[in-house]
Amino acid sequence: MIDENYRIVKHCTIKTPDSFEASAKAIAEMASDLAAQVGCSIEEISAIGIGVPSSVVPETGHYHEYSATSSYKDLSSPREGADFFVDSREQVRKVIYPEDQNRLLEVLTKENVMEEIDRHGIFSVGYRLMLRGTPRYVQLRAAIVEEKEGPRLIVGIIDIDAQVRQEEEYKRRLERAQQEANLDALTGVKNRHAYLEAEERLDNKIAEHRISPFAIAILDVNDLKRVNDTAGHKAGDKYLRDACRIICGIFKRSPIFRIGGDEFVAVIQGADYECIEELTGRMKDHNAKAIKTDGIVIACGVSKYDGDPNVA
Repeated sequence: MIDENYRIVKHCTIKTPDSFEASAKAIAEMASDLAAQVGCSIEEISAIGIGVPSSVVPETGHYHEYSATSSYKDLSSPREGADFFVDSREQVRKVIYPEDQNRLLEVLTKENVMEEIDRHGIFSVGYRLMLRGTPRYVQLRAAIVEEKEGPRLIVGIIDIDAQVRQEEEYKRRLERAQQEANLDALTGVKNRHAYLEAEERLDNKIAEHRISPFAIAILDVNDLKRVNDTAGHKAGDKYLRDACRIICGIFKRSPIFRIGGDEFVAVIQGADYECIEELTGRMKDHNAKAIKTDGIVIACGVSKYDGDPNVA
């Protein structure tokens, strides 16, 4: 999953350094810190040619790549290349996480980078860099700095791994909490709150005249009070779970909701709707056998949507 904060930044302002040397030193620090964090060499970080600060001539693509070392003594001895974008794109499939490669190739073009900078002052794209077999989230940033020789495109990366992973974990927890909030703890099917949300969605579709055929099945589990009174609530809970399994076994392709103590609802659409008579017939057959064997009887009533203004 790629986080939204991990895509091209559309609106961002930066304080542009007065010189490339200042930019290079700042970016070199980032690259060196990243290498130290993941326990690899700066050469591995810079394998794509953009892991350390680069000064690119916008018109030609010719670039100087500056080494990032802890002492920054090599800033005066850049490595050169004829076309930054060509060289960088050639390295993408070697060092970028496979799922991110096509997206990065799509955006990492001279035309796209310069267009983003013209619009917003900065180009920024996130991806996962493979370091010793482990993907790590980084962000490439590029901006124009005015030099004596003319405008130069300054390119470097920063480490955003901890931030992205923290955001992903937060989203996973939030999604899990939302799912749990919509589940009935006893039976595992969706609860009344989830049903009210589903009902609202159906009402919206009805109002927008884009509703598909559907039916609502109301299912009441008989004799729950008797079981609770005679055998205890633990037995009553098992009785409800068994009843729920029966309902789910018949309406296999329909969402099931427990909306009350012994009351369930099935929202019947699609394939289940096409064979609704067969399904209700199976419920009748089950009840006929249950009456003879002192099993679980589940009263079932079905109402098809017939142009009503809402579900209720």
